[in-house]
Amino acid sequence: MGPRLAAEKGFALVELVFAMMLLNVAILALVGAFQTGAITVARAGAGSNGTVVADKVMEVYRDLRNCGIYLHGGTGNDTSGLPDGIPNSTSASYTAYHGDVRAYAGSGYYNNATPSLTPLWVTENTTGSGYTPIPASSSGCLPTGLVSSTGIDPSKSVQLVTGPDGQSYTVLSYILMVQPSGTGWTAGYVKQVTVDVLDPRNPSRVLARESSIFDPYAAP
Repeated sequence: MGPRLAAEKGFALVELVFAMMLLNVAILALVGAFQTGAITVARAGAGSNGTVVADKVMEVYRDLRNCGIYLHGGTGNDTSGLPDGIPNSTSASYTAYHGDVRAYAGSGYYNNATPSLTPLWVTENTTGSGYTPIPASSSGCLPTGLVSSTGIDPSKSVQLVTGPDGQSYTVLSYILMVQPSGTGWTAGYVKQVTVDVLDPRNPSRVLARESSIFDPYAAP
C-alpha cells in the first residue's frame, strides 16, 4: 500500500479536470460580459435612432407657417393599421397615444365625437377665434409636395417614419394651444408640438420624446 500511496499516477488527470473547470468559469463570465455589453450598445443605438427620428419630424414643423401646424382630427378609426386622425378608443394606437398624458395635460383627451369640447387641440377645424394670436388652420399653408419630399405628414397624429437604420418607427404627434408663463411672456396662446418615437421592438417603450413651442409672432 505504501508504494501505491506514494505514486503520482493520475494526478495529471485530476489537475486537468480542475483546470478545465476554472477555464469554464472564466469563459462563462466573459460571455456574460460580452452579452451585457451587446445589449447596452443595442439600447444606446436604438435611443440614438429614436432621437434622430424625433428631430427629423420636429424639423418639418419648424419649417411650416404657423397656420400649417395642425393635426387631422378625423374619426380616429384605424385605416390600414393606422388611425384616420387622432386615435379613438377603438384604435390599436389608442393606448400608446392616450398614455402620454403630459402632452395634453390640462386639456383633456381629444373628443372625436364632439371636437368643440376639447378646443385646445389644434386640428384642421381650429379657427383661432379667442386664441390670439394663433391663426386659423389652413391646408393652403402647407408647401406643395411636403409629404413626398420629406416622407413625413405633419397633420398625422400617428405615422411610420424611416429611421437612419432603415427601420420604420412609430411616431406620435400632439399639437395643442397653451399659454406659456414666466419672465418675458406677456399674454396670448402659442402651439405646443410634442413628438414621441416608439421602439419598433417594444411598442410600449418610448425611445425619444421632444417638445417645442411655436409662437405665431416668430418666423416662419
